[in-house]
Amino acid sequence: MDRDQQKTAETFHARMPLKYRIGFLVLGAASTISVTAGMMAGGLNGIGLILGALMALLFVATVMMQAVVRLDAGELSISVARIFRTSIPYHRIDGVQPAKATGLGSGMGLRIMPNSTTGYLVGGPAVRISTGSTSVLVSTDAPTELTEAIERRRSHQIR
Repeated sequence: MDRDQQKTAETFHARMPLKYRIGFLVLGAASTISVTAGMMAGGLNGIGLILGALMALLFVATVMMQAVVRLDAGELSISVARIFRTSIPYHRIDGVQPAKATGLGSGMGLRIMPNSTTGYLVGGPAVRISTGSTSVLVSTDAPTELTEAIERRRSHQIR
């Protein structure tokens, strides 16, 4: 990618909503303390500490999970939890619109959803990107701004 393309790139982020982060932290702390204390009471000190540390790490990683949409010159790239990724060329996009906010019921991370939809979700506001018979649902803190930015880039590709 050359410098002009890098200058025109836009990035949109979404973090898990605060109420979910607090809930996960409380659940993580309670689970970690319970398991660690139970194992240590049973004489499994080393294993209890290791398992407790791994559980705490898992909950912290979940709370820190983000969805990221990067708009480059010819395509947009989506990732969630820095693990699951996809790219969509603008010429393949049929439509884009803000979508209903997602919550715990929709799940978080990479989700295979009804109606040929793939979700890249952390909860909260989202944007639906349609590509023919499939669509992508991605969490974003700025659904209107992301929708407008994608539409601007699509219009430049159509010319």
